Amino acid sequence: MSWSDPARRFEPAEDVQLRAELRDLLGLAPTAPTAAATPQPPDAALTALAEDLRREAQRRRRTERKRPSWGLLAAAALPILAALAGMGTWGFQQKQRADGLAVQAQQQTQELARLAAAHASEVAKERQAKEEVQQQLQLASSRRPGRRSEPYLVIPVEKPLKIQADDYQRVKQQP
Repeated sequence: MSWSDPARRFEPAEDVQLRAELRDLLGLAPTAPTAAATPQPPDAALTALAEDLRREAQRRRRTERKRPSWGLLAAAALPILAALAGMGTWGFQQKQRADGLAVQAQQQTQELARLAAAHASEVAKERQAKEEVQQQLQLASSRRPGRRSEPYLVIPVEKPLKIQADDYQRVKQQP
């Protein structure tokens, strides 16, 4: 609290006592209690000094360099711009990767379609070959007199000979 502050005249007694104790501990000269009770008007030299100090403070306040706010904003925006640039780079890489996978999937689809077409043509050729064979068999069976015409090929098979009893050995004796 300043010595010239008028609120100091109405200071509580505890604060005055505490200030006096501190003054004694620091070894300062005690002030007269009458000076605080009866304020004296400041003399002309003191008033002139106070006015000079006030003018100097106002002059410094007016001539004080103010920092440009755009510099502060630029410094604050720098981490945000760096984060945005990083996210943009990451997004571009992800887009490139997705485009590559899409091209690869399209190529695989085309390859599967080509294989399916090749397989379908092979199946059609096999079916046509089977039909031709069946037609030839029908023609061949219809040419033989006395036989009924069968739509399917019948291959004669000779019955195998029965296994001789001498071809095996007895492992266990019968009781």
